[in-house]
Order: sequence, then C-alpha cells, then structure tokens
Amino acid sequence: MHTWVCLKKMDRGFTIVEILIALAISAIILLVGTNFFLSTKKSYTIQEKVAGTQQDIRAAMEMITRDIRMAGLNPSGNATNTGFVHNGTDDTTNDRSIAIRYDYSGDGTVDFDLCYFWNEASETLMFRNGAGNPFEALTEEGIINRVAFEYTLADGSTTVNPEPSGDLNNIRIVSIEICGQITGAYSDEFTSTYCFSSNVKPRNM
Repeated sequence: MHTWVCLKKMDRGFTIVEILIALAISAIILLVGTNFFLSTKKSYTIQEKVAGTQQDIRAAMEMITRDIRMAGLNPSGNATNTGFVHNGTDDTTNDRSIAIRYDYSGDGTVDFDLCYFWNEASETLMFRNGAGNPFEALTEEGIINRVAFEYTLADGSTTVNPEPSGDLNNIRIVSIEICGQITGAYSDEFTSTYCFSSNVKPRNM
C-alpha cells in the first residue's frame, strides 16, 4: 500500500509553477541568444563597412598619387600646357582640387587631362578626364568628409592656392589627406573618421 502511494506521487507530472519557471528560463536564454546574434551581426556589418570605406579611400589615393607623379610628362617636348593646371573653370588646383595634364604616349598631344575635386555638399570625391567632360563620382556619396591638398614649391615654401602665373610650374611636392567615414546603417552610431595621407613628388616637374 505504501509503495503504490509513492509511485502515484512520482507520476504526478509538472506543476504550473514548475512549467512557468521553465518557460521563464527558456525566454531568458532565447533573449540572451538573440541579443548576442544581433550584436555579432551589427559588429560584422560595421567592420565590413569600415573595410569598404578604407578601401575606397586607398583606391582614390592610389589614383591621385599615380597621376601626380606623371604630371608634366612630355617625352617629345611638343605637348602644350602639361603639368598642373588652373584655368578658373573646370581645371582648378587648390586646397580641394587638383588638375593634372601629361602626354603618356609621347606623341606630342596630351593624353590625360585630369581633375580631381572634393564635392563638400555630397561628401564625394569627383573625377574627370578630358576638358569639358562631366565629372563622375569616384567614391560613394557621403563617404569622404575631408580632402586637402598642400603644395611645396621649389623654394621650400608651401601653399594651398598656387598662383597660376608662376607657382604651378614650381610645385615639387603635393601633400594629400583624404578622410572618410561609413554611411548607411549604423553610421549615426559609429562616427569614427579614417584618414590617409601621402606626400607625392611629381617626377617630371
């Protein structure tokens, strides 16, 4: 008789209190797991955006550096107006823009008539090849929050606005700084800025 009573007590199942406690524990575990997943996803997305932003800045820096080194190239001596240019219209060389011309093929005509400039309003680095051609975005809108050019002249002085009448032919070093930040998701929370700088010597000036 006593054994039967013991078995009946053991087979009675879970009480409502026990079920509620189990559900509460499960909910806590699920909540922690979800938060961990969302945090990991957010971290991964930010890291991916940062890597993309840095890659865009590096690519732009490499393009500008290459063209600065080529500025003034004129193997035949017959190409006109090579080097750095400032005509006050779409070719401007100053603190936010740089215009470069060179004869890469050596046939006496300018093959590359380039201009890079920072559009502050859209936070975009713009690029154009060929006088009169439209500018195109070199970077995604909103990424580039600072571009600065500084010019070291032959006498050792520096300027951010070279005089078209004399300074352009005397530029010996161009210092570049390009800064950017992520855009889109999480950009309002993650506001770090990444800057790349370089001092470039034109080889043909």
